[in-house]
Amino acid sequence: MNNHLKGVLMVLSSTAMWGLVGILVQYLISQKHFTPEWLVNTRLLASGLILLIITRFFYEKNIFKVLKENTLGLILLGIFGLLGSQYGFYVSINYSNAPTATILVFLLPVFIMLYTLIVKHKRPSGLELISILLAIIGTVLIVTKGDFTSIVLSPLALIAGIGSALCCVFYTLQPRKILAKYSPTNVMGWSMLFGGLFISCFNNPFAVPGEITLYTLGAILGMILFGTVIAFCFYLKSLDYLPPTQASILTVGEPLCSIILSAIFLHVSFSLIELIGAAFILSTVFLLAKAK
Repeated sequence: MNNHLKGVLMVLSSTAMWGLVGILVQYLISQKHFTPEWLVNTRLLASGLILLIITRFFYEKNIFKVLKENTLGLILLGIFGLLGSQYGFYVSINYSNAPTATILVFLLPVFIMLYTLIVKHKRPSGLELISILLAIIGTVLIVTKGDFTSIVLSPLALIAGIGSALCCVFYTLQPRKILAKYSPTNVMGWSMLFGGLFISCFNNPFAVPGEITLYTLGAILGMILFGTVIAFCFYLKSLDYLPPTQASILTVGEPLCSIILSAIFLHVSFSLIELIGAAFILSTVFLLAKAK
């Protein structure tokens, strides 16, 4: 397996796990009365601690070395990258709806393309431009199901959604130099811990707002282990093999994974419009898998 294909598979694995998180979060908030603030807080704190423990026993014995050399960078990554992207998405949903928030967040590849054009003076290839267009159209079709009246755009939702997308740009581009020297588990561990500690100043993680049962505990653990610990590490590791623009385009597989998982676990049926949107998104995967 060549490195490019390895990177593509890593991003797709991440999007599948993030798609699973969307279903788990919806279940916890809508049916079990957990709050977005508590879920983001718990997700970051627990994931950060787990990643640092994994790093200490399997990768780097001195987990504090990266902290001494890159303290400010890790704090910024945790607060403005990881916390900002997740919390901004939840706020956008709260003040609009899930389809609108999803469309705004998946402007990520457009922002990264603009960054590489303006800052790096690197023009996107024709293949990347086509892929971005297909990805955006596919995402819009999937999340709206062809009903564009479902897009509800308030000023606060717009700011939060675009802010979330910009935070995604930040955690895609900012840690690349640190990752060249340290393991993804170490970098993500400290960053998540800092993000979790920051939001803990405004939300008490020990005051559980929802109902703790065997099912909700399983959903929370799934959100932490698969949707955070493994998913973010896979995504960051993929940047060793893929340009940031291509990696960000492939993340639009998340809404596709969400509807597939919803069909499997929640018995939600596909509409024709959603299938067309899925075809558009899958075409970006095949196009970028062939890119060099």
